[in-house]
Amino acid sequence: MNIQLKPVTEENFWAILNMKSDKEQEKKIQIFERWVGSNTFFIALASVQGWVNRAIYDGDTLIGFATHGLDKENNRYEMVSIMLGYQYQGKGYGVASLKAVLDDMFRHYNCNEIYLTVIPENEAAIRTYKKLGFKPTGEIVKAFHDEHVYCLKV
Repeated sequence: MNIQLKPVTEENFWAILNMKSDKEQEKKIQIFERWVGSNTFFIALASVQGWVNRAIYDGDTLIGFATHGLDKENNRYEMVSIMLGYQYQGKGYGVASLKAVLDDMFRHYNCNEIYLTVIPENEAAIRTYKKLGFKPTGEIVKAFHDEHVYCLKV
């Protein structure tokens, strides 16, 4: 496994837009998938929020996508989105990809806390976040779904 984060470019743009986190989503074009917003949504939102988009690769293979940045409303750094294409789920990429994104954030922002939100039914994601040290804050964010807030302190 050779996880690398790369910028979104003209060369990988359409592949990122077409990547889905759930096989059933391939047949649909929509802003929100089952567990995450679409990559299209986060690329657009990042352009107005000043957030950073990252393509996640294993070597030369695009396997996922992430967005991170400053949550201006709460004045904290947030991993806004992370997703793996459904073809790459359950193969050990989750922890490695999340570590790469977190390392990128710590370097980029020189911060000592990172926040994220997660739909409470997304048990697989919650297990992964907790495995890396995220703890629930007790906050609930009203988004498209009610999402629980987690924080990683270093």
